[in-house]
Amino acid sequence: MTRLAPLPPAGPESERPADEPPAADRTPSGWWHARWVMPLALALGYVLNVLFRLSLVTRQDFPVVSPDESMYLVMARILAGRPTTEIPGDQVIPAGYSLLISPALRITEDPVFGFHLIMGINALISCLVLPMAYWGMRRLNVSRPVSYIAATAAVLAPPVVFYSQFAMADTPLPVLVLAWLIGLHGLFSEGTLSRRIRFALLAAFAAGYCLLTHDRGGVIIALTGLVLLVALVLKWAPRIATVCALGVLGVMFVLKQLMTSWMISQIDGAVPSQVGNAVFETLENTRLLRRTVMRMIGHLWYFMTSTWGLGALALVVCVCAVVSPRFKLANRVVAFVMLALLGGIALAAAAGLPNDHRIDTIVYARYLSLLAPVYLLVAVAALHHVRGRKRTLALGASAGIVTLGLTAALLHMSSKQWGVSWFILWGLPDATFLSSLSAGTWDGFRPLRTTAAALLVLAVVVLLRLLGGSRRPALATGAAGLVVAVFAGCATAAVTANITRPAVETRYGDGSGFIKGAGIRPGDRLVMDKDVRWELRMTTAYMVLDGRVWTRALNAKDAPPPEANVAVVTLFDKQGGLPGSWRNAPAGWRVDRFVEDGEYVIWRRG
Repeated sequence: MTRLAPLPPAGPESERPADEPPAADRTPSGWWHARWVMPLALALGYVLNVLFRLSLVTRQDFPVVSPDESMYLVMARILAGRPTTEIPGDQVIPAGYSLLISPALRITEDPVFGFHLIMGINALISCLVLPMAYWGMRRLNVSRPVSYIAATAAVLAPPVVFYSQFAMADTPLPVLVLAWLIGLHGLFSEGTLSRRIRFALLAAFAAGYCLLTHDRGGVIIALTGLVLLVALVLKWAPRIATVCALGVLGVMFVLKQLMTSWMISQIDGAVPSQVGNAVFETLENTRLLRRTVMRMIGHLWYFMTSTWGLGALALVVCVCAVVSPRFKLANRVVAFVMLALLGGIALAAAAGLPNDHRIDTIVYARYLSLLAPVYLLVAVAALHHVRGRKRTLALGASAGIVTLGLTAALLHMSSKQWGVSWFILWGLPDATFLSSLSAGTWDGFRPLRTTAAALLVLAVVVLLRLLGGSRRPALATGAAGLVVAVFAGCATAAVTANITRPAVETRYGDGSGFIKGAGIRPGDRLVMDKDVRWELRMTTAYMVLDGRVWTRALNAKDAPPPEANVAVVTLFDKQGGLPGSWRNAPAGWRVDRFVEDGEYVIWRRG
């Protein structure tokens, strides 16, 4: 069992340098271990991954995921000093991601070019998974070649790439989680005082910025605070390092509150996000207990299959590390927070998501995606260190049993829901891709085929590791990691071609198409009737970058704001003609044009 999990990291106090792999893993030529090789390889890999991501989003000119993208973009435009506007749902969500992309909206007033710049920023941020993953693998005492291959597989994984193709907070979260876990691992590992303080600050800052970025950060910062308090009492780390980390956590929490308050003051009618309240209200409602458990199982099932069973393998390793005193303290702490975060986010998402009768609400893909890279890395590291065919088989079999058990529980509790729930392709990217390998179609949810495909990938990886035996673990694990990296790249390309690009094409009428057809000019201030397609209203809040947007019940009793100079209404009664589209049009307003795509009538003042 001792050799089942990653070994402790090699620090400067150990007999060999941290950047020098064990003698058993050295290549005969030795060139791979030159100091210049890995920095060059990481830089080259980073650039190539950025270019790959940019090639996937060349056709994206506007937000398509409503209301999420529009909420982040509205906050980004305000942080960039642009005019305020309404925010979808009137709720202010954490603005840490919006702060990262706001420089793009300072550079240009063109919303299309601004969105292109945001996609570029997303690529730059998302590809940081590569060096962070490599750093994490080296801390787990994995050889340089295997670490690089595993990091490449992590940065290409569909859960990492897919959400970076949209203006959403899921882009920086995998990087922040890796930094957080590396920081915790360094804090609880042997080393000099200054080194452990630096790791403590890294962990605290990363956890705090997760809170600034998304509500999931609340789980992360709570776990971090708990671990640091226990460490302070039990003296797991130098007290000065622990106190510094707690201080940074407190500062980041206050900063989040101040940022939210400032953002609310900038947007008329805005209120703080109500997600946390919804979670606690659901957890306190015993009548919803079965639904919450069903969803939690579904989210965990999706995570295990979207990581092709390797997530389940890492889960088994983490459980072993937590319960066995043979593991080093740093490994045990990181294993605990990985398990707690997986369960905590799955539970919070299961309770907080609305009852919208969608399949992806039951097996939600997005909220656990931030953990996909680190679970993949731990699985590869475990395969690298495990010795003996029996142990390797036991590890693979345990992962398979976990995945099959979740599948059985999901089918037992949720199978009746599939026929009466909506299938939303965007919400099920990984599962639909896996099932398409046998079905050849992307038009339905097939959990059994998804599980079978995921376990097939797991079997191939374990088989490759078995072929290496105990004599060539690095070679065998590297080969397995290479298979995972190639499969991840192909899966990402397939998901982009079948989900991302079609989503953009079908929403053209809500984005650039509407702006062009409606004749929207720089500085226009739009008031949109509530009967206008809601996706269009969400998108336009960003697309009118140098103006602003309001939503009013124009055909009921609401009057347009005095500052508005353009009104958008839907033509319901064609017999009344275009002038009859706005029954309560005030004096001074006239019909400007008709947009056939959606049958919208554009009115202008004067």
